[in-house]
Amino acid sequence: MSPTVLPVSRRTVLRGVGLSVVGSTLSLSACGTSSSGDDAPEPDPLLAESARARADSASATAAIAQFPASSDTLTVVADQRRAHADVLDTEIARLTPPPPTGTTTPTATPEPAPVAAPTLTELAESLSASSRSAADLARTLSGYRAGVLGSVSAACALASSAVSA
Repeated sequence: MSPTVLPVSRRTVLRGVGLSVVGSTLSLSACGTSSSGDDAPEPDPLLAESARARADSASATAAIAQFPASSDTLTVVADQRRAHADVLDTEIARLTPPPPTGTTTPTATPEPAPVAAPTLTELAESLSASSRSAADLARTLSGYRAGVLGSVSAACALASSAVSA
């Protein structure tokens, strides 16, 4: 038995990242907007997914110190979830109309407050819940947004398996 067995091969991680990028890229041209005519716009459904991605990233980062043997895997998970949040934030900004005053103030999604390091099981469960949440929301959307969420869901499922292995 080798003491330094990685729970996920580099090829598997790259395949997951590649699928996320390809899914996002292929869906780019199929986006659209709809207007319901309401005075107050509904909150963007991607906001919750972005917040969940940032929380998962913070949890994975916090777990690195507690589980140094899994630091490579946890670093990849943290980086991927941060990238998911960035892509979701970009998509939210793309479809958010500018303020009517003509002046724009840049808003950034704040990083979550420092979290206590979760166990690997807790992190895997959180990633699995993120996968289900993204998949459920993807089924209600269409075009680019559905493609992004499908890619996020697949990456979270892979990350959950990698963390729990």
